Amino acid sequence: MYSGFCGARSKSSRGDWIIEPSSKDANFIHVAGIDSPGLAGSPAISLYVVELMQKAGLKMPPNINFNPNRAPIITPKVGLRGLKMGPPGKNDSDGKDEATMAKNVICKCEKVTELEVVRALRRSLPIDSTQGIRKRTRAGMGHCQGDAENYDCECRVRAIISRENGVSPKEVGGRPWPATSTLSQRWVYKDDMQKEGLEKRMNNN
Repeated sequence: MYSGFCGARSKSSRGDWIIEPSSKDANFIHVAGIDSPGLAGSPAISLYVVELMQKAGLKMPPNINFNPNRAPIITPKVGLRGLKMGPPGKNDSDGKDEATMAKNVICKCEKVTELEVVRALRRSLPIDSTQGIRKRTRAGMGHCQGDAENYDCECRVRAIISRENGVSPKEVGGRPWPATSTLSQRWVYKDDMQKEGLEKRMNNN
């Protein structure tokens, strides 16, 4: 499965999505030219692809341990009732006391707690960056956008990831975030001259 791409999104010349077995190899399923509303259609697309793979002969025994219902990460709040804010370290837990974690606010703007960050980290899909937590909990997506001079929520999130994953804070991904998991930076330049030239063109526009 190819999950990382670079460049322009391919468009279908058929006027519709291409979801079908390859004419060259029936075991290869084309899922291409997915335009709007592809995001809304993705659950139905995935079910159809599963059906095509079964018709191609892929054996899919049911996973009796699979639970389609996941516990929520975010807990609805009533204002600031029961929540505590303060400088880093004041309300932090050791990662074991859920009652303490549920009160400790990590992101002030979005009222994200330490427990919610920990819940996301303890799911089956590994998280190694503040961006990963941002997408799952909205920590850092509020009015101040993780401003270090405000509540510095990104630094707080990084400390929790470091603790939970057993790595140093330097190993936790943070701003500026890379473009994708396969590209270490958003812009790749041939040399400094090319970088300066592109920056000048962007500033002039």
